[in-house]
Amino acid sequence: MNKTKTILLIIIFVLGAWPVRASLNLDQKLSGRILLQVEAHGQAWYVNPTNQKRYSLGRPNEAFLIMKQLGIGITNSDLNKIPVDINFTKKHLGKIFLQVEERGQAWYVNPVNQKKYSLGNPNNALAIMRDLGLGITNADLEKITIGYAKNNIIPPVPCVNCYNNNNQPSDILAKAAQAIMAGETKQALTYFTPELSKAIEYTMNFLKADGRLALANILSGSNLNNSSENEKIYSNEVYFSLGGYNVTLKFHVKKQSDGTWLIANL
Repeated sequence: MNKTKTILLIIIFVLGAWPVRASLNLDQKLSGRILLQVEAHGQAWYVNPTNQKRYSLGRPNEAFLIMKQLGIGITNSDLNKIPVDINFTKKHLGKIFLQVEERGQAWYVNPVNQKKYSLGNPNNALAIMRDLGLGITNADLEKITIGYAKNNIIPPVPCVNCYNNNNQPSDILAKAAQAIMAGETKQALTYFTPELSKAIEYTMNFLKADGRLALANILSGSNLNNSSENEKIYSNEVYFSLGGYNVTLKFHVKKQSDGTWLIANL
């Protein structure tokens, strides 16, 4: 079995094929809560009370961006009603507010104790959200529909030793991640070598929304660990829950004859 097939099988086993099922009772019950995926190293999710969909908080900058995009503007006078004005507070449990008179400072209204928490900077925000989080299994988490921010929130992979053109190796990983997360198979194919077309199509058809999001995060979170003039190797460590150990996935980005860069394995 070649390396491409081996990595593809590992990704499929790690990510799995998760059916998306509706569960009005569960998503309403957990509306506004921060959920910690106990079977995936505590990955954090926010259940938006506006639409009862869950949003991946990911890394600090990603979480902070989600909060900003899903946040609702609020005046100082209204913010001061929490938790003093019980009726007002109950109407807004679980919401993220942006203090419009204070340069958009973000606040989270915890539905458990009905108190508001300042989210501060990205690192503090994610730490606070995790401290207030509720553990949840993969099976229960799958019952809540995934939501996506208005703008793509996957941060670009750091560009190290890249060439000064519009087709840098790290750009390809980030763009492939965006296409995969959005379920755009045709677009995703343009970032991989032609030999991988069937493998990419199979992967995109096999993975559900949760799986595509996880794969996108693996790609976008990969770090450069080996570099040459014609090849860049990025890697990311993924927890393999079936075996209870970490698996290192490597992605080879190779320079093509026309000067562009494409991902040569999956």
